Parts: sequence; C-alpha cells; structure tokens
Amino acid sequence: MLLMAACAAMAAGCAATHTTTTGPVTEASQAAGSPTPRERAVADAAAILRAFVVPPGGQRLHTAPDALKVPITTLVSTTLVDRVSFWRAPGQPRAVLAWEQAHLPRRFTLGDADFGPPSWDRTFSLAPVPGVLNARDLVVEVTGAGTGQTAIRVDAQVSWQPPRPAAERVPSAARVVTITQLPSLDPHARRPPAPVTITGPAVVRRLAALVDSLQLSTIGPDAPCPAALGGGLRLRFRARAGGPPLAVAQGPAACGTVRFSVGGKRQPALQLTDSFIPQVLKIAGLHWKVP
Repeated sequence: MLLMAACAAMAAGCAATHTTTTGPVTEASQAAGSPTPRERAVADAAAILRAFVVPPGGQRLHTAPDALKVPITTLVSTTLVDRVSFWRAPGQPRAVLAWEQAHLPRRFTLGDADFGPPSWDRTFSLAPVPGVLNARDLVVEVTGAGTGQTAIRVDAQVSWQPPRPAAERVPSAARVVTITQLPSLDPHARRPPAPVTITGPAVVRRLAALVDSLQLSTIGPDAPCPAALGGGLRLRFRARAGGPPLAVAQGPAACGTVRFSVGGKRQPALQLTDSFIPQVLKIAGLHWKVP
C-alpha cells in the first residue's frame, strides 16, 4: 500500500514526506548479476522521466522555478526514487497540462489531479511490478510563469519493495499460537469472543508462514494516515503454552499495516493485505466476524 500526499496552496494545511533513497549497491547484488529492486527503480524512474513529451516551444530549465521547488503531490514512501526536470513552454497552465495528457504514451493511465491556482498537476501511472516496484508514476505540475508562459515540473516517482530480513520472521521454535480479536472503538460493536490458543503443529506452521509472507511496509512515518479504528487480530506465537511470546503480529494498525515484534523487540511494520485476516480465520477454523 502506498499513499499519495497532495498539498494545494488553497487547501487546508497538510504536509507530504518526500524521501529519496540513496543507499549503495551491495557487493552481493553486483555478484548476483541481476539488478536489485532499488536498481530497477532507479532505471525505471529515468525511463519514465524520458517519457515526458516536451510541449511545442518548450525549453528545459537548469534550476527550479520558485513556485515549483516543492511538489504538491508525491508518493509517501521510505523507498522512493524521484527524478525531476523543469521546463518552460508557451501557453496557459491548464492548456499545457491538457496537451501533455493528450500526447503521453498510451501505456500511462490517468491518475489523481490537483487543481489550482496557483498550480495544477496530474499523475500518470504505469502498472506496478508485484514484489519489486510498488508504484510507478509520472507527475506533471504546471503554474503560470508570466508573459503567456507556463513553468513545468516533471517528477518520475518509483517506489521499490525492500526484502524482508530473515531475522524479522516468526521463529521456527514457535509451537503455540494464541489468536485474540481486538475490541473495536465503536461503542455499539459486540464484545469480542474469548482468545483461542492453538497447539496443532500444522496450523501453527501455516499461520507463521502467513505472517512471514507479508511484505515490509514502505509507508513513510509522516504519512497522513488516519488512526486505526480498533478491531482486528493479534497473534502471539510461543514455544509452549504459557511461555513468553516469541513473536507477535497485530493488525490492522495505522496506514493499513501490521505491527510485528520478535522476542519483545519491535520490528518494521508489515503491509496488511485484504486477505490476511480472512486467511487467519480460515486456517484457524474460526468463524468470527472481525470488523
């Protein structure tokens, strides 16, 4: 799950996190001979930026116009590659943006838009690459530059999926799991059923594998997400009944994530999928209605 933060000058106050990763290419990835997800994101962003079609009479700018130094729309991601260019072209801003929309390659699909004044933008997207590239966007922002000219900001934004370290998984020593339905914040909601403890080895292994299949969340810490509304499930994995938790998974949390800890130590958040809670209930043989 990725979030798009948009802040227009006339809208109620909001803020966007604009993070670009700059980590080095590892020796392991070089030895493997195949590009890492981050390397693919860097190459993809460069290709997306080249797909921008320069309007008639357009000229590239070597510095950002003051009004376009900060984009009004950006992906909120901790693994964001953002490549940007600036242009100036004859015409009014909305007409220039409409021209770009009509002339972009057909492989781009129309996305969200923000409406000015003082600036307007439109997102054009490519399909993600599952497990590798989470989002692939071209964002074109325009604003008036005086004397019948339009200033243009072009962002190629690609978010890549980082691998989940082996240490951030349910320990293999887990033999017991306790599933708890968490109370909803809705005062009219029914009281949750009593927690259920499962000791069947096959079921415990399947539930651990399900948690381990979740990907790391790449949503930034400053993402404008609403708070979680309660409800959901908590899974506590133990080596024996009554023993200390080896791992705990709980969700949904804010921004559609799963909070995860191993040995009492908080781990990076995981990304909740639509099927996670239904799968937990199915594997465990529970017929709960989880809000």
